[in-house]
Amino acid sequence: MEFPNQAIPTPCTAHNLFPDMEKMRKKGGKSNPVLFMLALSLLLPPFSLSQGDHELGLLLSFKSSVNDPLGFLSNWNSSVPFCMWQGITCNSFSHVKAIELAHKNITGTISSSIFHLPSIEIINLSINWLSGEIPNDMASSPSLRYLNLSNNNFIGPIPNCSVSLESLDLSNNMISGEISAEIGLCWSLKTLDLGGNYLVGKIPTSISNISSLQFLTLASNDLSGQIPSEIGRLKSLNWIYIGRNHFSGKIPEEIGNLVSLNHLDLAWNNLSGQIPSSLGNLSDLHYLYLWGNKLTGWLPTPLFRLKMLTELDLGGNHLSGEIPQLIIELQNLKLLQLMLNSFTDYLGTQSDLTILDLSMNNLSGKIPDELCHSGHLVILGLFSNSLQGQIPRSLNTCKSLEDIHLRQNRLGNDEGIVELDMFSNLPNLRFLDLSYNGVSVSSSINSSYTWPNLQYLSLASCSLKEFPRFLKGSKHLMSLDLSDNKIHGQIPKWMLNKGLDTLSYLNLSHNFLTHIERLPWENMKTLDLHSNFIQGALPVPPLTVSFFSISNNSLVGELSSLICNRTSLEILDLSYNNLNGTIPPCLGNFSKRLSVLDLRMNRFQGTIPDTFDKKCGLNNINFNGNELEGSIPPSLVHCRNMQVLDLGNNKIKDTFPRWLETLPEMQVLVLRSNKLHSFLPSPMVNHSFPELRILDLANNDLAGPLPKGYVENMKGMWNLDDQGTSSYMGTRNFSYHYSVSLTIKGFEIKLEKILTIFTSIDLSNNMFVGEISSFVGQHNSLRGLNLSHNSFSGQIPESIGNLTQLEWLDLSSNKLNGQIPHKLADLTFLAFLNLSDNRLTGPIPQGRQFNTFENASYHGNIGLCGFPLSRGCNADGGQAPPPSSIFKEAHDELQTVTSFVLKGALIGYGCGLPVGVVIGYVAVKTGRAKWLLKLAQGKCH
Repeated sequence: MEFPNQAIPTPCTAHNLFPDMEKMRKKGGKSNPVLFMLALSLLLPPFSLSQGDHELGLLLSFKSSVNDPLGFLSNWNSSVPFCMWQGITCNSFSHVKAIELAHKNITGTISSSIFHLPSIEIINLSINWLSGEIPNDMASSPSLRYLNLSNNNFIGPIPNCSVSLESLDLSNNMISGEISAEIGLCWSLKTLDLGGNYLVGKIPTSISNISSLQFLTLASNDLSGQIPSEIGRLKSLNWIYIGRNHFSGKIPEEIGNLVSLNHLDLAWNNLSGQIPSSLGNLSDLHYLYLWGNKLTGWLPTPLFRLKMLTELDLGGNHLSGEIPQLIIELQNLKLLQLMLNSFTDYLGTQSDLTILDLSMNNLSGKIPDELCHSGHLVILGLFSNSLQGQIPRSLNTCKSLEDIHLRQNRLGNDEGIVELDMFSNLPNLRFLDLSYNGVSVSSSINSSYTWPNLQYLSLASCSLKEFPRFLKGSKHLMSLDLSDNKIHGQIPKWMLNKGLDTLSYLNLSHNFLTHIERLPWENMKTLDLHSNFIQGALPVPPLTVSFFSISNNSLVGELSSLICNRTSLEILDLSYNNLNGTIPPCLGNFSKRLSVLDLRMNRFQGTIPDTFDKKCGLNNINFNGNELEGSIPPSLVHCRNMQVLDLGNNKIKDTFPRWLETLPEMQVLVLRSNKLHSFLPSPMVNHSFPELRILDLANNDLAGPLPKGYVENMKGMWNLDDQGTSSYMGTRNFSYHYSVSLTIKGFEIKLEKILTIFTSIDLSNNMFVGEISSFVGQHNSLRGLNLSHNSFSGQIPESIGNLTQLEWLDLSSNKLNGQIPHKLADLTFLAFLNLSDNRLTGPIPQGRQFNTFENASYHGNIGLCGFPLSRGCNADGGQAPPPSSIFKEAHDELQTVTSFVLKGALIGYGCGLPVGVVIGYVAVKTGRAKWLLKLAQGKCH
């Protein structure tokens, strides 16, 4: 980074020492080498030969430590006086004064020799590829004033500086460790730039000893702790840039003592509390950036005394209240950025504002007519508020406007219409977003008019019925969002010729498009056509596309292997169509960039290709709801970044793929409704499925006891709520959210977004036996547990009462016995409970959620008593119902069993007696007696 008043002396070369000889050379004259050396000896002051040899050796030592691929140091040799070397400047005594080799592509390490040059004042090696540690010999250089090693690859600690050093720039390297308290010994420093490194720890209070410091930059490190109040002693400070760290606590009031401060940037930290009123003392402050902290409260009134303030950025905090009218008095203000707060009203206008961004607040009321009366406004951001009324037509007089962001408000006239002609007089318009205002946008603009500079247009959910015709004149269109409208038919031919080499983002999802003729755009990155009525074969996207979604359409035919030529693909979503055939083998290895492959709910057949190679970058594979057979390919183990694997509702016949447990990032595993069989083996590793949060193996033929190792190791279901997060799983690059279908509270539900704190286990409809491990109670973030329709025995673990976040619990149709643990009554979030068809006894717990469950939750447990059942418990509340009632119910159930077995035996005359007895037994065991007998009768006669 460059600062004023730091001029670097002009290099001392032959061109400025001997201008006449240089003129002669240019005219073609010949110069006499002898005369040249004589002139050199006369003009240059005498110096000690041994001292010259010493400096020569130091410079050559430096050269030997680096690599010079561009040959810039080619004349660094003993045959040329070093004062004439490239990048060297000498003083009047022919001693090396400056080494300037910035941006020369030099690699290697640097020798400590350059710090021992006796008269060196300036060393500039910035913007190279130098590495290794910076020699600590810098401290032994009494003459060094300026050192710039920025934009290299240096590692290690910050070296000690010399007492004469005035400017130290080590920014944008890989320097680590803490800032030593010895930094306070650098008394002469005026500029200290350590930004863009890996520094940790606190700012030492000793920094306040550098009384001459004017520029302080520590931005983009990992520094933490509180900003020391001692910084307020540095009265010469003109520039503070310590943003993008982890500083916490309050902004020190003492910063208000820095009356010379021009630039204060504390953005992107964890600072809390209110903005100190003392900042109003900074009368010379031009730039104030506090973006991205946790600041609260109202805007302090003294802040509006800062008459020199040019840019004010307080966005991304928790500030509230009205935006005071006093802000009008900041006549020099050009940028006002208050987005992503909780401000409720804005009443003022600025005469000279060029950027106004109040987006993502709670602003209500109308947009002031005077918002742009000065005509200087360039960017207007008001999206995601509660603004109402008509967009002021006065905006049409603001010739300078380039960006208009009005998405997600309630803007429109009394008829609920926004007329685009109100923007027709804005020749510089570059960005226009009117999406999601709950109104219709009328594009009945003069067909001869176009916005020649329009690059970004977003009219999502604006009741459009056709492509806006004013786009016909667009020459530089880069982004177009017309999603969630009423556009029918196909993309018009004139639109297919727009932005052929510029359009990179196109979103036409949620319309009524029926056909896609071609996709001709050469530089398309994001193409979203999902949720239309597109028929025919799958259109192959442009070669450059990174995001391609055409899900929820009516596509037919096979998936062409041409898709594998699109090596830029990161997300491919073809779900919810009627595509068939086999999955091309190349999908497993055509691109290491591919992160999402979603083919669910189609009609793909055959096997899953076993072609996933070691470069696999997939995060999400979803093949749910197809007709895939065979086994789960072992090569999936190469996809080390896998977070979601959903192969449910297919015909996969395999044992449980235990190698999946080694995938360290796996969070969602859905293999339900396949033909998985055999015993579930014990884990192969000590930390199997460490991040798993959703496990669904329902409706298979898995058998045996549930391995305790899996239950113990799935620590991804522990303490998630303590993280205080409510984000969704997905990709950041394209705001693409992962989704999954699960059985929740007895219903199959599609989660369009998966919360990162959502957890569930579904092992229902298998053949698991043995007791339910008490370790399940460790998963205290579990939201749902379904172990129904197995053969689990023993008692319900009391530890389930530790699952304080549990919302549904289904243990029905097992062989569980004993009493229902009273601790389950403490599960205050439990909304669904099914314990039916077990062998439970004793009183049903009372109170809280248990008072909301009906009889069906306990059906088939003849030993239970108490509310809501009609069977009461004994007076002591701890005994089962009287033996007589138990006997009667047992007698009735025995009659039922006998009846069904007898009917099954009778059916056996048609199917064979043993088959009939088995049918009768299965009918009673599964609770599906009537339909099973009816089915058997139909098949056997």
